[in-house]
Amino acid sequence: MVRKLIFLTAFSLLLTYGVEAAGKGFAIVVDQSTYTACKAEIDAYSTLLEREGFSPSLLSGEWKQPDELRQQLHHLYLHHQLEGAILIGQIPVPMIRDAQHLTSAFKMDQERFPKRDSSVPSDRFYDDFDLRFDDLGSDEEEPLLHYYSLRGDSPQYIQSDIYSGRLKPTRQGEEGYQQIRSYFRKLLLEREQQNPLDVVVAYTGEGSFSNSLTAWRNQGMMMREQIPAAFRNKSSAKFLFFNMYPYMKELVTEQLRRMDLDLMLFHEHGTPDRQYLTALPHTKESEEQMEAGRRLFRQALRRAGDVQQQEKLKQTWMELYRIDTLWFAGADDPKQRVADSLLDLQTGIVLDDVPLISPNARMVIFDACYNGDFREERYIAGEYIFADGKTLATFANSVNVLQDKSSTDLLGLLGLGFRIGEWAREINILESHIIGDPTFRFAGDVADQVDLRTTDTAYWLALYNKADHPDLKGLALHKLSDLGYPGMAEFLTKAYNESPYYSVRLQAFLLLQLYGGDHFAQLLEKSINDPYEFIRRKSVYAMGAIGSDHFIPYLVKIYLDNYLDERVHFNVTFTFDRMDFDAMEAEMKRQLDQNISYPDKEKVWEEFQHIFASRKRIAAMANDVTNREKPLKSRISAARMLRNNNYHKQVGDYLQVLTDTSEDASLRVALAEALGWFNNSYRREEIVAALREVAAQPQASQQLSNEINKSIARLEHFMQ
Repeated sequence: MVRKLIFLTAFSLLLTYGVEAAGKGFAIVVDQSTYTACKAEIDAYSTLLEREGFSPSLLSGEWKQPDELRQQLHHLYLHHQLEGAILIGQIPVPMIRDAQHLTSAFKMDQERFPKRDSSVPSDRFYDDFDLRFDDLGSDEEEPLLHYYSLRGDSPQYIQSDIYSGRLKPTRQGEEGYQQIRSYFRKLLLEREQQNPLDVVVAYTGEGSFSNSLTAWRNQGMMMREQIPAAFRNKSSAKFLFFNMYPYMKELVTEQLRRMDLDLMLFHEHGTPDRQYLTALPHTKESEEQMEAGRRLFRQALRRAGDVQQQEKLKQTWMELYRIDTLWFAGADDPKQRVADSLLDLQTGIVLDDVPLISPNARMVIFDACYNGDFREERYIAGEYIFADGKTLATFANSVNVLQDKSSTDLLGLLGLGFRIGEWAREINILESHIIGDPTFRFAGDVADQVDLRTTDTAYWLALYNKADHPDLKGLALHKLSDLGYPGMAEFLTKAYNESPYYSVRLQAFLLLQLYGGDHFAQLLEKSINDPYEFIRRKSVYAMGAIGSDHFIPYLVKIYLDNYLDERVHFNVTFTFDRMDFDAMEAEMKRQLDQNISYPDKEKVWEEFQHIFASRKRIAAMANDVTNREKPLKSRISAARMLRNNNYHKQVGDYLQVLTDTSEDASLRVALAEALGWFNNSYRREEIVAALREVAAQPQASQQLSNEINKSIARLEHFMQ
């Protein structure tokens, strides 16, 4: 097999060997300084890829902006069968703006907050060539960061053409080069092993899934379908919960150090520099409870800063809780500060812990916010792969992420021998990234029998029908949907109704949302009672996203009967203000009166009234959109609020504002963007018609037209 070496400058593409190889392409992208310092290790990695059937291309250069590199990767994709890429060292970081609908949860106000904070670091810029962007320039203080705005004429969904991984060191200079050299050395050693995916540990931190034991229990049932080899004994699959011990850090550390650990999955809250495992432990003794309270007061006082603010807080707390100053003692005591700090460290894993732990999990998934934020010099996911253990790849998020996101979609593919990149390409979002080698895979021969490149729908239909593994069936459903298989809505409905597998039903459920008609809405009447808690949870959310009053009886029943499904119950409350208020309240009263299982119906009714009133107050804030007496700032804020709160009944009022040329242009832009989030609404066709009307107005600004085009593309993607 002919090896291609490609050396790049900012202005040229020089092929050292011009012979096009027959194998699948893979780009090793590295800045020139890093390549010079780590040449032997990077070349050894390239040789390994050749042995595995790749035709590797080495792209070494200094890129001033991401566009140059993107063009070169696109060239390799078009002419050299490029399958994936690894970005090594100081490779420009695309900072994506005006694309928050491509994330799971990120909705930071781009006007109010600094550009660096309100943008999404994302390598989808490099691996999805159909996306189109406007160049907004680089960051003056951090030239590695380069800003882009998603264009209105771009696709408004992600469908990556290649997969990618980042290998950005967490140290500077020679220390950083040594990290990369050491990483490739351990990678080469581990890749010599034929290691199956058969040892898995999952940890659920405090605050994840509303601390629901039902949600925690169901993930084990799901993963047993996906990775059956890991369920052979009591140690090969472990599912840990935050309150098994007061502090779980030591136990988690022990698991991470296991020499046989293949996959570690964290469900937790996070920041670039911390994994939050637990909070203050639950206590039974009164003295322990009081000390926990005193610790919280001390922490709050230290965050307050100046003495005047501290005194104000003390007075407020003493009046509110009827306590004395002894509760605040020690806040400024250096010894007490150290003691509190040590206890705080027990509640999570911080950056400096990771090298000491030396994690051995070959792959780690961080279902958490910001743990993969590679715009930062140091970040949790990077520390894991550069530690001395055996961790070779992590999958993490560069910004915050939705808790109600399925973090194990198609995960069973990894146990069948698919490369991490092949798996991630099917399920990635704007913020999710492989940190490390995307070509790494566990032992398994099933993947070699699947042709991921084929566009033949007959092939994927046959695979769905004959595959034994549920995630192979799920993969086939994704491919059939991507290829526009005729009658896909009916096919997905049939797949959901007939499959005994949690994972197949979940993929059918998720994909069916992309199709118009009544198929998905009708499915919800059944999926609301699915045995898999996550499907029930998402069904509740989807009923609110559609907004039809038809769902009111179903939602009320779930609220009254499924209170032990904490996350499902929690999600129901967010639908209370999406439908007719009076009808929702009347149905709640009717079912509660008929329900003989509640010993204290008055208390249940009071709790509902309290939640209902709260949701009504939130909904009332959205009325500012149409209120010309309110300040423009308040109206724009209310419009942006609609992204998280789809108030379907008021759509007609919003459209009047949108189509009114006398309204402020910035308000109309914000409203046009917000209406694009109504992608499951029963009124979406009405919204699209109004957007088209505004787009046809000759006086529509370029900014407004751009936002309208984005929203139309998003809404019509859900009406195919």
